[in-house]
Amino acid sequence: MRITLGDAKGKAMSDRKISLSKFFTPEDLKGSEPVVLVFKDLGLQISWKLVFLIEYFGPMLITALFVVFQKQIYGQTFKYNFSQKIGLTMIFVHYMKREFETLFVHRFSNDTMPFFNVFKNSFHYWILLGVGAMYFVLHPLYTSPAWASDTIHMALFGLFCFFEFMNFNCHMVLRNLRKPGSSERGIPKGFGFGMVSCANYFWESLCWLTFSISTQCFGAYFFTLVSFA
Repeated sequence: MRITLGDAKGKAMSDRKISLSKFFTPEDLKGSEPVVLVFKDLGLQISWKLVFLIEYFGPMLITALFVVFQKQIYGQTFKYNFSQKIGLTMIFVHYMKREFETLFVHRFSNDTMPFFNVFKNSFHYWILLGVGAMYFVLHPLYTSPAWASDTIHMALFGLFCFFEFMNFNCHMVLRNLRKPGSSERGIPKGFGFGMVSCANYFWESLCWLTFSISTQCFGAYFFTLVSFA
């Protein structure tokens, strides 16, 4: 339910920490006309936190299904090469980190969003990345980049972990700008925020760039840029 002042497009009374009278100005109460409050049913809602948990669980679930049901999906069983193992590890490290951040780091200014958004948002993660990318990365005909030795793959994985660490630090900076239960905003500093506007997205894009180089799956990097946009 959303409450607005005057009409459906009026100021939303969304701050639960203040009394109803604080939403009115003296001019609102001086007139002869009654003050109008508009109640709008927003439909079935779902919490932001739950949507994030569902989104990030999808790529891990889809990837795990490709591994567990290898014979049923690809028609044969086979061993993964080193590049595929690195790609698998990157996927689980990234999305387990995201699940952890959703549970213990992120603070959401809004409690809920429309329930339909869980399907719209999850499509990017479950289908475009989980199915569209990992199906081919884990395919029996997949071949590692000819130029990349195991040492290069390990170096790329090291960079991936560093970029994930920097991304996590950015999320901690953003978390500490907002007190629990508030919607206040501040200016983030450090960990790249002095160089780019959204350092958290910058480091995450580099995570997916190392994944794409290591696996030759540049569709995953394109997916990331589209998601940011």
